[in-house]
Amino acid sequence: MRILGREPALWLTLIQTAVALAVGLGLAVTGEQVGLINAAAAAVLALVAAVAVRPFPVPLLMGAIQAMLALGVGFGLALSPEQVGLVNGAAAGLVGFILRMHVSPAPAREGGRGVHSGRDLAGL
Repeated sequence: MRILGREPALWLTLIQTAVALAVGLGLAVTGEQVGLINAAAAAVLALVAAVAVRPFPVPLLMGAIQAMLALGVGFGLALSPEQVGLVNGAAAGLVGFILRMHVSPAPAREGGRGVHSGRDLAGL
């Protein structure tokens, strides 16, 4: 997976370097905010890479949403922990709604049992 001809890890390194340079030149952010920026950049780049694989890793999408929400709160977005939970729940519902339109049940095997019958579905 490449983004504009480069590996996601290279882009992450570039972003982290740019943030460190900006802080060194006087950007007024706290150490916690720098950590949040780096975490959000990593989550977004992982999400971009995940778009290229099938089946789509929904937990990665939710992780990116949570990282971006944490970034917003770290930079002063006035949300209580309860409101953050509500936004995460709404995002999960929206992702489930959109995902359902793009997936279909697995075909049934002989004997009427589905291909995933009796298997742990946590890894799907």
